[in-house]
Parts: sequence; C-alpha cells; structure tokens
Amino acid sequence: MKTLLLFLALGLSLYAGISEGDKAPNFTLKTLDGTKSHTLKGLKGDVVLVNLWASWCKGCKKEMPKFVDLQKSYKKGFKLVTVNLDDDSEKAHKFLQSVEKKTGSKIPFITLSDPSKSVAKEYKCAAMPSSYLIDKHGVIQQVIVGSLDADDIKQLKVEINKLK
Repeated sequence: MKTLLLFLALGLSLYAGISEGDKAPNFTLKTLDGTKSHTLKGLKGDVVLVNLWASWCKGCKKEMPKFVDLQKSYKKGFKLVTVNLDDDSEKAHKFLQSVEKKTGSKIPFITLSDPSKSVAKEYKCAAMPSSYLIDKHGVIQQVIVGSLDADDIKQLKVEINKLK
C-alpha cells in the first residue's frame, strides 16, 4: 500500500505546475519579430512577471492592455515578459496591434514567441493566461492562473514593490 501511495504521489507531482518557492526554469526565446533573443536568466536582478498568452485567449485580451500601464509604471527594477504561444506569429502581431490601438501606446514590454510551447510545458501551464511573478534571485513568488483585472494589478504592484 505504501508503495502504491508513493507512486501515486510521484505521478501527481510530475503533472503539478511549478509553485511558489520553486526556482523559475530558464528559457531562451526570440522576440516576436525574430530580431533578438532573451533569456530569463539575463533578467536576474530584476523582478520579472512572465505571462503566457495567445491571440485566441479571451482572458488575455482583457488583461494585456493593463500590462501596458503596468510596465510603464516602472522605469527600472521590473520587467514584464510576455510569451506568445500562437503557432502563427501573424495572429500575435495583429493581437498586439489591437492592444496598441486600444491603449494609444506602443507595447513597452518584452514579447517573445514560443510556437513550440516549450515554456508552457516547462512551467506546466494549467490554463491561459498564466503569469509567474519571479523575484530578483529567480525564485517564483506567485503563480497566477487566469486573467488579471484592475484590482489584481493593484495588488500585483504591491507585491512587485515589496520584491524590488
């Protein structure tokens, strides 16, 4: 019986997402326009919010305009990194153009492309959108599943300021 429970616990842990206190898995991805590569490790020293999104995601459409203001409110010490999971980068480009039109502002954060969904797999992303607040040392402080509304963003800013 103990052996069965051990195997069951191990099996479930393989499917569980990453959690608060875990080291954030590093990744290297190209920007959506393909001109640069970024690594999570390269942002060590900053508080980072990694957001996984796709153009078809309704919750992503709600929260993305709020991310423009969130990133603009920090000159240093915080980086927002959005990771697009679309197979077709043109859909992602159109999505971001609509965000720019809605906000009247250029996208101020890092937007990466991950058509192979390697980051979503590594982070064991459970739903779209999902966000991961990572401290200056690369440790996950908060896992957020689902879209963020204005109140959530206010609370997130409190957490970011604590971590800076």
